[in-house]
Amino acid sequence: MFFLPFQVDLPLGRLPFLTILIALLCIIIYGKQVSATSQLEEALHGFCVQQTNDRDFIRSLTSIKSPKLNSCEALIYYIHSSSNPQETIKQLGRIARPLQGVSHAYSQHYVTTILQKKYNTIHDQLPLDLTEKLAYHPNSYDIINMFTSQFAHADIFHLIGNLLFFFAFAASLEIVLGATRFLLMSIVLSIGVSLAFSLYNIGVSQPMPTIGLSGVVMGMIGIFSYLMPSANIRCLLVILLYFRIFTIPAWILAIWFVGWDFYNLFNTETQSEVNLVAHVSGAFLGYSLAAIFFRSKKKLIKQQLIKIQQNK
Repeated sequence: MFFLPFQVDLPLGRLPFLTILIALLCIIIYGKQVSATSQLEEALHGFCVQQTNDRDFIRSLTSIKSPKLNSCEALIYYIHSSSNPQETIKQLGRIARPLQGVSHAYSQHYVTTILQKKYNTIHDQLPLDLTEKLAYHPNSYDIINMFTSQFAHADIFHLIGNLLFFFAFAASLEIVLGATRFLLMSIVLSIGVSLAFSLYNIGVSQPMPTIGLSGVVMGMIGIFSYLMPSANIRCLLVILLYFRIFTIPAWILAIWFVGWDFYNLFNTETQSEVNLVAHVSGAFLGYSLAAIFFRSKKKLIKQQLIKIQQNK
């Protein structure tokens, strides 16, 4: 089954220039991410081919207790993409299995030394990991990455899904709020969901970084559901070979998406790599900002919606 809200059932009146610009930036940056990742993979593969006969390195590699790091490419990429490669190498040494015939302490020193030596020979030759550079690390509180992370995406499905949801809700909001207010809301949402993710990860030694526009998207849904709760959203439903386009009021969609994310956030059995903290915090922040700053505008929008419905 495939379900997707894709358009507000209202006339826009003009092109939502900022919404389109944000979408285009996401597409352009994703293209650069793909190119940078391809170059990095080629460099890693070339390096690792040369290490097949290095017994010390192979011995160190096989001692690492992690199925995700059981290849040369995966191990070097893990070190290279970390915020502190030297500390990461030390941690890998600490979790290494004891080598045959030597003490555990010497094994850790041996593995750390070999990995550091190998990384020193390759790190200057490796191209930039653009995705890592753009990502927001919750323990950094880096204001720049709070914004750059919004434009980066993990894969093509992540990108398309976020942009479809974003355009469905943000395009109308840009027209209703005006470009300046819309831009300010986007900035506040970017900072807000990043700080929420940082607060959620306080005490976590190595929290996962985050990328993607979904926190801002959920913020737009929150704003939209406050200003125009009765506005109908066109949705596409596909079940095998059956498909249908129908409309659902915005408030129902908001409750469904936010409620499902909120449930998953506190249900450990369903947690994944999706940043559910950004989803939930974005929705609540968007709704709260709209309730505080756009209360008078809601009445005007309601009157406009009534006129539009009457003219249909």
